[in-house]
Amino acid sequence: MTKQASKPNVISKTLEVIRAFTDHQKEWGVNELARFLDVPVSTLHRILKILRGENILEVSSETGKYKIGAEMIRMSSIISSKVDIKNVARPFMKKLSNMVNESVYLALYHPQHKKMSLIDSVHSSNNALQYVLELGVLQPIYFAASGKVILAFLGQEEIDSVFQAEGVSEEDQVKIRKEIAMIREQAYAFTINERKIGALGISAPIFDASQKVIGSLFCVVPVKNFDESKKDFFVRHVKEEAKNISNLLGFR
Repeated sequence: MTKQASKPNVISKTLEVIRAFTDHQKEWGVNELARFLDVPVSTLHRILKILRGENILEVSSETGKYKIGAEMIRMSSIISSKVDIKNVARPFMKKLSNMVNESVYLALYHPQHKKMSLIDSVHSSNNALQYVLELGVLQPIYFAASGKVILAFLGQEEIDSVFQAEGVSEEDQVKIRKEIAMIREQAYAFTINERKIGALGISAPIFDASQKVIGSLFCVVPVKNFDESKKDFFVRHVKEEAKNISNLLGFR
């Protein structure tokens, strides 16, 4: 009975060890990891030996500490390549739409085109006036909340490339750069009448396991129905669900 009960405990501890590397820091010394997980060093040594034997973990030649191994990287890459972002995001989109009682969209950035497209939507059944945006069409990212929140988290060279591809004037570039600097700081975008007249957008970025922005989650609200006092409520939940999606995609 005791031996049978110990098996789940060993599996649980092993998963805790792996999560320490994926969720907290890249490298661990044995003693510091034992303290962090509150497990005996002898127990941890046994687990690390198994994980090292399977190439899930390896020892850094530079620091002498344990780090993620080649087999873990291989498996993670395979899983990541097979993830359908729409399947991952949809439960969170439904949750957000129910909470805010508005239409919610998922946008994906296409680096090869320097544009984004809307790939999925959830509409609130209680919202009589819905601003329906077209799915699958390439759209600029230098305006509207859905695009600007992506633009804000791209690298400087990529931002320059977007402006060049879209033919954005120097004057407009100055304005947009100031705006996306603020968006980057607050981690959300709020715009009115930019992609759809009569509607406002509230958007947050979505990141993947490579720590790069890949799209955005946003809700569309009729301007005349928007209650300014509820802005913080909208922002908080849009950011929270975008973060949940990013976490499932491997972002840390």
